[in-house]
Amino acid sequence: MNPLLILAALLLFFIYIYKTATFRHPNFPPGPPSLPVYGAYWLLLLSNWTYIHKAIENMRRRYKTKILGFYLGPVPTVIACDYESIKEVETRPEFLGRMDTIVARERGLGKLLGIILADGPLWAHQRRYTLRYMRDFGFGTRNAKLESLLEQEIQDVVDVLNGRKQDEGIFKNGLAIAPDLFYHILVNAIWSMYAGDKFSDGDHQYTRYIAQQGIDFIQATSPTGGTIVLTPWIRHIFPEKSGFKKIRETNLRIVDRIKKAVEEHKRTYSDDHIRDFIDIYLREMKENENNPEGSPFTEEQLVFLGWDLLVSSVTTLTATLTMYIVYMIHHPEVQYKIQKELDNVVGRGRLPHLNDRPNLPYMEASLRELMRIASIFSLGIAHRATEDTQLCGYFIPKNSMVMTGLYSYHHDPDVWGDPEVYRPERFLDETGNLLKKDVSLPFGAGKRLCAGETFGRQNMWLLLTGLLQNFTFTMPKGQKLPSKNPVHGFHQTGPVLWFQPVPRNE
Repeated sequence: MNPLLILAALLLFFIYIYKTATFRHPNFPPGPPSLPVYGAYWLLLLSNWTYIHKAIENMRRRYKTKILGFYLGPVPTVIACDYESIKEVETRPEFLGRMDTIVARERGLGKLLGIILADGPLWAHQRRYTLRYMRDFGFGTRNAKLESLLEQEIQDVVDVLNGRKQDEGIFKNGLAIAPDLFYHILVNAIWSMYAGDKFSDGDHQYTRYIAQQGIDFIQATSPTGGTIVLTPWIRHIFPEKSGFKKIRETNLRIVDRIKKAVEEHKRTYSDDHIRDFIDIYLREMKENENNPEGSPFTEEQLVFLGWDLLVSSVTTLTATLTMYIVYMIHHPEVQYKIQKELDNVVGRGRLPHLNDRPNLPYMEASLRELMRIASIFSLGIAHRATEDTQLCGYFIPKNSMVMTGLYSYHHDPDVWGDPEVYRPERFLDETGNLLKKDVSLPFGAGKRLCAGETFGRQNMWLLLTGLLQNFTFTMPKGQKLPSKNPVHGFHQTGPVLWFQPVPRNE
């Protein structure tokens, strides 16, 4: 081959590398250069292969900025890392879009459905509608029926851990396993509102199976989408290593279970007896079926509303609960303070209920501190800029991916002083009462605020107080303390943890 042609090819290649590395939109936020194919993703992986949010924090510090900008492949990507920029991303209409990715399409069987991964007028309508009518069954508000169900479920778990009942799926040889310990309770809580039913005690194995599908789906991808989003064709070459096979298989199992519930409701539906959210939605479908402008109420949308409610609750809440147990084992002094507070306010004769919550500030502070330090949604859920705009003076091109660096914000020493220290007292004033303003953002903010925030906070509180009232979390003698590192994925999930729940002496 002609040496001049080889030299020219090499020259063109290096020019391409240089232009790729140096290209940036004018006034784009500071950040690392790009490399071919994956852009700055190569450098993020080099910084921290496992935890992308830690790699981003390393880059943020390196470039001394609160707003980091780089390119994932050809996609302009911006990470807001302080309170002001995060709140701006969460509240401004220009940032309400979602990214149209292979994972989102696969989840919706080819469409962008539900409320978590969708955007636009249909998303806004369906979100309002879902919150309005799920609230009737206890989602986001106080509901005596739901609280009674949870009390029964929590007492059932307490009885298993005390040895009065047997369930080797969650308690064996004196050890309990998390997050499995929480699956049945949380699946039943959501299912009772969405589908008007609960799985029986004999169905614990099945509810844990369904919950595990959600966990596996979440763990098969990453906050930024990873290689499968940047190069979707890779799923055809490496279906397992890319995570695509697991995404598809787990998704289909979840969808199949929800579809069966919808089909059963269609067979037994009656206008005179509305049982749950599915029935309410079926009624809307019936009333709008002849709408000449088309109806926003469809059966496939109903299925993926159920998907969002079930999977998001089970995966995020069990991750938080598992990490809470991890931190309690590391901090027995915090456990002791919580148990003393519980003994003084509730006693041992009954399980705690939500009326006790205002009188247990230290318990509340310990949960808020856990959500801060663990930051399960370390980068939130990716937003999309729907038009050319600005963020804190920087130019953000249309269709940029914009993410909220919650991990960076929650670990900013300028805000928290000692962010790597688990210290519930940071959420209390000098008199021991909760601070009136909580500046942590574990559930996001604005119109993209997690729809299940109230549901999540209430039910995690009930579960944890019920367990801490009756048990002290520890590890068997001779075993080392559990790792504080969660499992990476679309959001972080809890590690598999076998721990010892020691019954408290009466």
